[in-house]
Amino acid sequence: MAEARLDQLARLWDEFMTLRFPPGFYQREPQGSCMVMMDTTLAGCVASAMDGPLDGRNRDLLQARTAALGEILPSIRDDEYATKYFAHLHGMAVLATELDHARRE
Repeated sequence: MAEARLDQLARLWDEFMTLRFPPGFYQREPQGSCMVMMDTTLAGCVASAMDGPLDGRNRDLLQARTAALGEILPSIRDDEYATKYFAHLHGMAVLATELDHARRE
């Protein structure tokens, strides 16, 4: 089961790497969250999850930032591209969490 999640995550990652960061979100901080830092942190955790099981620190970061981004998504619906970008990032983060959990079972 972990292998199927890894394959799906790799496909999503390849798609994500073709997307550019939403230009309006370099300075915009919905709910007080720096979206550049959100992007960097989650992308780093996703990349680490693709390489193998996460350590406790990265697992905690992934879970906390995934939850925070899930709460932010409804508030950025005014920007269609940003919504697509961050929803894609959120989906990868959820899948990375599932992959990490499956590997530890």
